[in-house]
Amino acid sequence: MTFIRNIAAIAVAGVMTASGASALTISSISPSWQNVNPSSGVTESTSGSTISLRWGSGSSSSGYDFTPTGTPISGLMPGTAFALGQFSHLNFPITGTTLSSVDLLVDILISGGPLVSSSFALTHNETLNRPANCPADSTPCDDIVTITNNLGSQSFNFRGQNYVFSVLGFSQDGGSTISNGFSTTENMQNVATLYGEYTVAPVPLPAAGWLLLGGISGLFVMGRRKKRSTA
Repeated sequence: MTFIRNIAAIAVAGVMTASGASALTISSISPSWQNVNPSSGVTESTSGSTISLRWGSGSSSSGYDFTPTGTPISGLMPGTAFALGQFSHLNFPITGTTLSSVDLLVDILISGGPLVSSSFALTHNETLNRPANCPADSTPCDDIVTITNNLGSQSFNFRGQNYVFSVLGFSQDGGSTISNGFSTTENMQNVATLYGEYTVAPVPLPAAGWLLLGGISGLFVMGRRKKRSTA
């Protein structure tokens, strides 16, 4: 029966994991803004690799900056979080138009492989600097940046192996804790790092494989019954 157990374990392992997974190299990370809301009163710009949004009137505009991590990024193993880039919120008192939401699209080029795209939505809460609007902090209020929908993920194939790339969220402590949002202090630039990872996609077992597993399970049960009857 040990032989049957070993065969069953090998077959099940084939369903849950995939062989041939290896370290990947990211050759470029290209971000862009999409679906800016409101569509007027918010200005988009690019400086080098950094993409920016600006809105509102005051001594300084409020806004977002996103700067992708320098590439290449080599030796990335499945299940290891890595920095996609630095996200900054310039939080200053403003009047006029405020950002409501925007999508951040991140294109990742795998060296020798495909271009993997992931998009997710950000909502922006430009709080009023009044005591009644500051339950968690003193006036002026912190603003809040939140990822509102499921974090972006995308399946891709590289050298015959299936993977899933996922955006994990923001971290302000070097990746020790990652969340889907963060509060930002008034009158300063607030920085968080956006993290992602790729994992090996489970390999579905063909119908014939399930029949094989069923047969192995039947033999295992029969063997146990036979063992009990002779005990």
